[in-house]
Amino acid sequence: MLEPRDRIIAALDLGTSLTKVVVARPISEYEVEIIGTGAYPSSGVKNGSIINIESTTRSIIEAVSEAELMSGQEITSIAVNITGKTVKADNSKGVVAITNRDRTVAEPDVVRVIEAAQAIRVPADQQILHVLSKEFSVDDQTSIRDPIGMTGVRLEAEVHIVTAGITAIHNLEKCIESSGLHCEVMILSSLASSEAVLTSGEKDLGTAVLDIGSGICDLIVYVDGGIAYSSVIPFGGINVTSDISIGLKTTLETAELLKKRYGHTILSEIDPTETIEIPPISGRPARQVLREELVAIIEPRMREIFEMVDKELHKSGKKGFLAGGVILTGGGSLLEGIDTLAEDVFRLTASRARPGGISGLAEKASSPEFSTVIGMIKYADRMTDMDQKSVDRSEGWTKKIRRWIEENL
Repeated sequence: MLEPRDRIIAALDLGTSLTKVVVARPISEYEVEIIGTGAYPSSGVKNGSIINIESTTRSIIEAVSEAELMSGQEITSIAVNITGKTVKADNSKGVVAITNRDRTVAEPDVVRVIEAAQAIRVPADQQILHVLSKEFSVDDQTSIRDPIGMTGVRLEAEVHIVTAGITAIHNLEKCIESSGLHCEVMILSSLASSEAVLTSGEKDLGTAVLDIGSGICDLIVYVDGGIAYSSVIPFGGINVTSDISIGLKTTLETAELLKKRYGHTILSEIDPTETIEIPPISGRPARQVLREELVAIIEPRMREIFEMVDKELHKSGKKGFLAGGVILTGGGSLLEGIDTLAEDVFRLTASRARPGGISGLAEKASSPEFSTVIGMIKYADRMTDMDQKSVDRSEGWTKKIRRWIEENL
């Protein structure tokens, strides 16, 4: 059996534009060594949802093969992300009486209150994906992370419950199995991204993470160290690319190239005399346009997307608690000026972030578009650590429950 820090973990990010695989070896609690990566264009995913099983399976097989070749490792099981419009999330509370004679919170009390908080009505077409602990309360004492040992008569827990459509889960599992792989764990995309770019201090401070993907934006909000809100906005970089294609009368491929090479989100920062070249297509010659024309298309669309995100921040009821501001990551965050535009719309500090705590072939996975897949590896590593340690019968219930609390806060 592999020692905890000798094991290899593989993760798969099924994106709208790109399917990415990363193979890594955990070095410590905060660092993973990248030993292989693979990427292949996605053709069976739209807005984070699988629309073609065969095409998605082919993309997975190609990306996995590339990662296997680079790492020299055979991949048999994999961690995978899930997102899309079927993903729903809400906070739920549970309350139980502390029944011990001395009124001290014990491990069974924590188990009971978590079970009580999970006792919600889940729609028949949805399945619980995560139950993430937010905070505990003992009588009138609130915002408690670890209630074991505290004295009171009433224990309350608030949890963040994430569900996903059963059909979406089954389609994802089918693609994984058709690729000859075993799905080790399924992780909410925004949760994974936050694992890659946030520190525990930023979670305590109150910070939102916005992963701007090609087809969707994944949002997650942390307050006092716990997850307070998460949401999926069904718009992303592909909408900007489509607008450019229509506005400049060119192909989607050329529009994407122009966006990456000359894109900007603040029109007022562009030199009004600067020109860019649109490559020839279908026998038509190349032509010159002002860069302002390109940015005049990008800025309003990105502003519109950010305004949708801002509505979600208001809906969370926690916008006023975000002292850490908004962290932007994902491939869409690479647009120039995007942090400035975000600050203008959100009225909060905003900054870009790349996945941290990586070594080895770090240059292969250091871009913001790898945040989700790197975060999955870190999350899967911690979950595996928990599973292995919980098997040790010499470890008491107190330590097991406390570890669960730590991992979920």
